[in-house]
Amino acid sequence: MKKFEMLPVIAALFIAMLVIPFSALPVNALTPSTNGGFASVVTIPEDDLKRNTGIMVLGLLPTYTTILGADGWYTDSMCTSVVPVTDPAVVVGAELTSEPWVGTTAIYYQKTTNFQCVAHEFMAVWPVADKGLRPGYDLLSQHKILATLNGALATPTYAWCEVVEKEKAKIPPVSDKTISKRQFNDEIIKTTLKDVTSNFICKFYWVKPGVGALDVYFVGPKVKSFIADHMLIVTVGYKVGRTTVWANDLQDICILGWSMGTNALQIWLFKNPGLSTVPSQIEYFYSWDDPINKFVSCDEAALWQLTYITGGWPWSTN
Repeated sequence: MKKFEMLPVIAALFIAMLVIPFSALPVNALTPSTNGGFASVVTIPEDDLKRNTGIMVLGLLPTYTTILGADGWYTDSMCTSVVPVTDPAVVVGAELTSEPWVGTTAIYYQKTTNFQCVAHEFMAVWPVADKGLRPGYDLLSQHKILATLNGALATPTYAWCEVVEKEKAKIPPVSDKTISKRQFNDEIIKTTLKDVTSNFICKFYWVKPGVGALDVYFVGPKVKSFIADHMLIVTVGYKVGRTTVWANDLQDICILGWSMGTNALQIWLFKNPGLSTVPSQIEYFYSWDDPINKFVSCDEAALWQLTYITGGWPWSTN
């Protein structure tokens, strides 16, 4: 019968826990034990709460000069002999060529080694006025952050972030002449991933234990290859005795070449006095009503911009 003698004691402890308010517990009761614990981190992007994503804008223009300008393309008046159209799938912005349009396509020519001209058919992607084109750039993505250890707010011992670029690539069809890069017959589009963390700087700010903000800065080259959907991986760690407890969170950062909003706000920050390599200039902060405009996701918006600015998707590099 002695095994029941502890029941009154246990019942008293439970009653004490119900009577004593949580706020009256000593501080050390909320601190993690030396055996480690459970850590968590939550981030919320502030740039686009409608799509729950961070947004960066590189300030590029949807030009096609790499193909129609300096890449050996000609008009029909510059050709003496013409080979029929061989590439009917190349795309170009409608306002970027003065060639006459037949329906929704225009013809440009490229000279071959025997001085013949091979015709190529260019299709319009969209009128810029429809999807929007606004000036400016924004290389900062801002996020709220909340970090806890064993359910209590606590500032992490370690905190950093990583950025992975996610985009689509086209895969060449099966051919007798070259080895196909398809993994199976129905695969025509491949998702490619690339670690681009070296092009970003993460700044963590804490206003109280575990509560703060995260600013992600893009410091890489402002080139079209960065137009894509990106994954932001935030990692925090708590040093507890000899143990480090880790937690991660995944967020989105959409990098666009240009804003496709209908309005733009240019805010004058200050006048840079200038350096030996950079002239004195006014610096601005840009804001837009909706940089992604009518698109339902960054993946779709980036795909349109890449097609518009490069003429197609990148090739797979299996």
